[in-house]
Amino acid sequence: MQNESLSVRLAQILEQRCLLLFWALIALLVALPFLAETPHGQVILAVVNVIVLLTAVAAVGRTWLSFVIAVIMILPALVFRFLALESGLPGHLALTWGFSAVFYIFVLANLLQYVFRRDLMSRDKLYGAVAAYILIAVLWANLHGVTQYFHPGAYAFGGTPQAFGMPELIYFSFTTLATVGYGDITPALIQSRYLTVLEMIVGVMFVAILIARLTGVYPIVDKPIVDKKS
Repeated sequence: MQNESLSVRLAQILEQRCLLLFWALIALLVALPFLAETPHGQVILAVVNVIVLLTAVAAVGRTWLSFVIAVIMILPALVFRFLALESGLPGHLALTWGFSAVFYIFVLANLLQYVFRRDLMSRDKLYGAVAAYILIAVLWANLHGVTQYFHPGAYAFGGTPQAFGMPELIYFSFTTLATVGYGDITPALIQSRYLTVLEMIVGVMFVAILIARLTGVYPIVDKPIVDKKS
């Protein structure tokens, strides 16, 4: 009986993988501004980042192949994340951002395939869509980080070029993705400007495709409708 109840609970959790990823991403966004500037906060953020990565693996690991690929791709990001935390070297940080970006591209490809699949829209898919939008911003924040490493002065604050940490890069990424553009952080080089343009295009396309999906001919239900006549 206990084994059956555990298996039922595990099945219920696996049915809400996108919900777990969504809340992990929200926890990361809430924690970043308060913990990024403190030594102990960096450790806590590293743990939160690991949780985000693990929930992302769970969200896309719907087959053994995708699960194994996700685990293999996550390992370099985790290794260099803790190396960067210990050494503080810009090179380790850039490698962390680079491997994280590759991993998030894989996660987004699988997550969007699941969300936009032509079948009934479920609650888990809606959370997956929101999580995908947040992941796009996080992905581009990592790409902005790699860009500023290879092109110093690629971004400026108030017109003064400087290197930014992940909290500032995520903030800039969200303002770009949402096409808000407050103008406090700006791309200063041609490489960073066109990377910003690509993010704007992806953000507009994602919202347009999602709205088209939600207003299509397929109803939104929590569970698939079963034909009683069959």
